[in-house]
Amino acid sequence: LMKTAELDPRQNYLVGFHPHGVLAAGAFLNFCTEASGFSTLFPGITPHLMMLSLWFRIPFFRDYVMSGGLIASDKESASYVLQKPEGGNLLAIIVGGAQEALDAHPGSFTLLLKNRKGFVRLAIQHG
Repeated sequence: LMKTAELDPRQNYLVGFHPHGVLAAGAFLNFCTEASGFSTLFPGITPHLMMLSLWFRIPFFRDYVMSGGLIASDKESASYVLQKPEGGNLLAIIVGGAQEALDAHPGSFTLLLKNRKGFVRLAIQHG
């Protein structure tokens, strides 16, 4: 994770992550753990990573992943994080989603964007 700009902790942010890779390990390590020193790089910002909604149907597992900052990858959950008036939230979305994970091959970086632009609309709606 590399710091590219100062983030105002009074605002909410939406960031895209690529590539998905196997189990989205890179996104998980950067946004759900302190492996990359996120809180030092972006003080006052709480990261949330979107995860396939079906995982939130499993009792107890749902609570476990939510305790790590994961949220369901649906419009309502994303809006909930992005509209918090106090700010200080960063929502990370793996742009290519599960479909991109199936197309992960060594040395290949395929970004799937066709029919996957709802995150842009969310960013515009929530400023």
